[in-house]
Amino acid sequence: MDYDNDKKPDLVIAGEYMPVTLFHNDGNKLKEVTNNAGFAKTNGWWNNLLVADVNNDGFEDIIAGNHGLNSRFKASADKPVSMYVNDFDENGKMEQIVCQFNGNKSYPMILRHDLVALLPFLKGKYLKYDRYKEQTIEDIFSKEQLKKAIKLEANLFESSIFSNNKNGSFTRQSLPLEAQFSTIYGISSEDYDGDKKNDLLLGGNFYESKPEVGTYDASYGLLLKGDGQGNFTPLLPLESGIFVKGPVRDIVSIKHKETERVVFVLNNSAPVIFQSNNKKGRLGKGSR
Repeated sequence: MDYDNDKKPDLVIAGEYMPVTLFHNDGNKLKEVTNNAGFAKTNGWWNNLLVADVNNDGFEDIIAGNHGLNSRFKASADKPVSMYVNDFDENGKMEQIVCQFNGNKSYPMILRHDLVALLPFLKGKYLKYDRYKEQTIEDIFSKEQLKKAIKLEANLFESSIFSNNKNGSFTRQSLPLEAQFSTIYGISSEDYDGDKKNDLLLGGNFYESKPEVGTYDASYGLLLKGDGQGNFTPLLPLESGIFVKGPVRDIVSIKHKETERVVFVLNNSAPVIFQSNNKKGRLGKGSR
């Protein structure tokens, strides 16, 4: 993206346990400007980024798909979800232990039987489940083991829009609550209803999580109607025509002459295609 309109392509990236990270192109190299651009404390479980001018001010904004708020994992600036990475049993393989806060203490999310299967040397310490309850990461591992571990933190799980302030900085705005019901992997920005204002189309879900975490399946595709100022209103499936079951991994809009089709790309399944049925060739109540 060219976030400062200086005709030099800049770079924005994001991923798990990292902030939305911005690099400015000074003509010779890319220089990281993450904190100065307002992305400090945006460490999340990011899945996707889309660059688009959502408020029609001539400067590119960022729409970012995250983990969402409808899960057992809760994160905030003062109570982040953390992951410890280390070869705890020194067998040449790295292990990862995810922890999150319950009250004022952070506890491992891994169940006792999974822990001792992963690290058999702990079986003697935790012969029974009763011994494992209320154990913190500091109780399980020694100070030396934790000192060697890499600790990663995530403090923001909301899918968000980062609005370009046109001065080199961005301001975060959470997407509507309906966009937080599941993980977001697919994002598309087009004028889907023909009012000359860009809308957002979202999709997600994740089916490969462990049983104790639960399946992320509360997204059926979501059309957010834009007002041209960077604000979005969620539309019900009966209004938008969008209803998709399954793990969406991308959304692509294809225009041919006066017809617009929207392709939802799913994991391990055939794509789902919607076609506009209004005269403007924009996506209204779609036919599948």
